[in-house]
Amino acid sequence: MKLCGVDTVAIAPGALVRWDLSSDATPTAVAVPPSENEKFHLDGLRRHGAAGWLALTVEFGERVPLEDLTRAVRTLLERHEVLRCHFDIDGDDFRRHVTPAATVTVEPRTCDTETSPISDHLIDEIAANCSPFTPFGHVIAAVDRPSSTTLICAFDHCFVDAYSLAVIASDLVDDIARVPVPAPASFLAIRALEENAAPVGTDDPRLTRWGEFLAAGDWTVPEFPLDLGLAPGEKAEVRTEVRDLLDAEATDSFESAVRAKGARTYPALLTAVADAVRQAGGPAELATILPIHTRGRPVDRRAVGWLVGNAPIRLLARGDGACALRTNTTRLGDALPLAEIGLTPVYTAYADLLRQNRNDVFMMSYVDYRRLHLPASVTTRQISSSRDTDTAQFWFWRDTDGIQLRARHPDTTTARQTMDDLLDAVTDQVDDMRTQPRRHRAG
Repeated sequence: MKLCGVDTVAIAPGALVRWDLSSDATPTAVAVPPSENEKFHLDGLRRHGAAGWLALTVEFGERVPLEDLTRAVRTLLERHEVLRCHFDIDGDDFRRHVTPAATVTVEPRTCDTETSPISDHLIDEIAANCSPFTPFGHVIAAVDRPSSTTLICAFDHCFVDAYSLAVIASDLVDDIARVPVPAPASFLAIRALEENAAPVGTDDPRLTRWGEFLAAGDWTVPEFPLDLGLAPGEKAEVRTEVRDLLDAEATDSFESAVRAKGARTYPALLTAVADAVRQAGGPAELATILPIHTRGRPVDRRAVGWLVGNAPIRLLARGDGACALRTNTTRLGDALPLAEIGLTPVYTAYADLLRQNRNDVFMMSYVDYRRLHLPASVTTRQISSSRDTDTAQFWFWRDTDGIQLRARHPDTTTARQTMDDLLDAVTDQVDDMRTQPRRHRAG
């Protein structure tokens, strides 16, 4: 799996096919309210109309027959009920509806592809048509060529997270190859369990630790600490940068090196960012939020839906007298349970104290896509929608090719220079961890 943004995606030309998705059945209301993530997203759409979608491209190195693609698309929608859901607005509330699987109709049609390049045409279609408020508000298309096929699947963010796209890619590849696909957990059943969970009490130690984290930052929501050329309240168009940090062989040696120091891959990568920020004049401890997928049970690993919590962490930069790699590995382990309680109890408990100077939150993420076992002959790519932003965010990911990094930040002159230098420094820090073991004084 590769990651990119709308400003970096490229799809080779060919004949464009689009699937019309429909049903002649009346969607049924289900008594499963939107999750915290879904509600925040739906509220934002209702108030501001801002699009927020995620797309997947699957590149087949051979031409896939249209009937095989159509069968796989239909099976995908039948398998994952969240892709047959939509919401309507009832006053201040959102009501979820689901369409029965057996009634799904999937009809291909050839499109006029005079618009060039085809990537721009598809992005425009996705932005105009992906919606959580209409049944089957997805865009599913393919670019057909004599010797290859690109399948494109785009969904409003309400229905998928980054991990969902990897599950969808795996399902589609296996369906087309007629390989049996394990039955997934029901997203609505997962939501029902969440809804029926005991409320988070004011004495919950996880809530207390959230308070300690926020208090240590003077109750300010984490911000990227380096100058990106924007005053508080200002935003700019997003810029996406992708770096190949380590190839597969170098990733193995990196993992071995950090494990020898009592650390793990994810916190080591986070430490590399903390080191680079510190070298650029930032703080010795870097406060950020980590999106953590909440698929706790093995059966949930095949579930599609927005299943992400948020974990706060303060990352120690390396330096004399600090065993930062081991410290940050411990801090990550301690932070993960904090993602279980959601943000609503945090806002409820600390809203009067919180200060947020930026619209977006400084976040860093990591996903290991090797668990989905996608064949090396198929290239998959995740595309994120574009919007104005006022901070930097980082996505590390690992696949069979190694470790890569996607960074998104405001497209200003200052931010370009800051981020170019910072990403160079992150690359250097990662290489340093791999090749130059450090010895630190105790303390």
